[in-house]
Amino acid sequence: MSWHYICNNKKFVSKLEILREHKQSKQAMQFCIPEAYDNYDFTISPKESLEELCKQKALDLRATNDKIVIWYSGGCDSHYILDTFLKNNIKVDEIHMVKSGFSNADYEIEKYAIPFVKKLNIKTVVHEPSLDYYEKRYVENKKQLGSANEYWHHFRLNNDFENLQHHDTEGVAHIFGKEKPTLCFIDGKWYVYFLDVEVTPQPHQINFFSDDPIIHSKQCHMLIDEIQLMKNQSDYNKVTWYHEDQNFWNRSIGRYENNNFPLKELNENSFNNKDVEAIKQAPEHIVNAWQEKNKALVEELGAEVFNHGDPCMGTIGIFSKFYCLTEKSTKTVDELFPNGFKLQ
Repeated sequence: MSWHYICNNKKFVSKLEILREHKQSKQAMQFCIPEAYDNYDFTISPKESLEELCKQKALDLRATNDKIVIWYSGGCDSHYILDTFLKNNIKVDEIHMVKSGFSNADYEIEKYAIPFVKKLNIKTVVHEPSLDYYEKRYVENKKQLGSANEYWHHFRLNNDFENLQHHDTEGVAHIFGKEKPTLCFIDGKWYVYFLDVEVTPQPHQINFFSDDPIIHSKQCHMLIDEIQLMKNQSDYNKVTWYHEDQNFWNRSIGRYENNNFPLKELNENSFNNKDVEAIKQAPEHIVNAWQEKNKALVEELGAEVFNHGDPCMGTIGIFSKFYCLTEKSTKTVDELFPNGFKLQ
């Protein structure tokens, strides 16, 4: 397992489990990423294009697995991966998509992803939790699908169906579109880092972009070049931290070339909260039961481990190491931010 946590010399995948260990032992929590990152020279941009690197990655995955499964949302990350396989005639065995079970919140899948995939001659599986599933999970408090993560910060339970503990993983490459590079510019130097809440560690998941430091480094340097060309230095740290720069971020790392993503038009409504829509549509007693579960988590673990003290806003992120792209060095969050993490 490449992506995992360590606390008190114990290894974890579940965020709740490490938070419980941290509360009991008072030991620091670490977020560990693939060891290949520790030995990689991030100061050098790979000479190959991103397209060449991703094609080779796809070929390697095809050669080393009996079955290729792409988890597709219709967003630009998973679409880039699927397109890499398609345009290079690399066989995809199945495409899996996940809905929340509430039509108001599933417009992206319904409007863009499913119509596109229907045009392909590839077996497609659409997962969707029923209302009964929500009832059992939230009201009856019965654990449903086996999960590496018992807790998702949002109300929708689509993540349960993405979890691979209940899928066949023997000889199967389950490919996900995680994750775009997150950068920071500190004291004249560029760093790349990961937050656990962005990757959500689990066994058998292949993160097409971020499992591979070569592909990740290439994207970092592409992004830095565009930021330094197009942005004022005072805005360097906003690009991978604020949603208003999402379009710039995606274009800079080659997800698409123009202002519009091929499947849909990007606009200010692209990032609206699907959870709000799902909650509007859900039966009140199920929403109330979910809120009670969140209250119980605060009572158990403390409000300080959640953003704004609220489990529906997610847990406070745990940082990986910070890998310097300007010089050969690696820092911890405490070394870079002795007074606490704050980007300016």
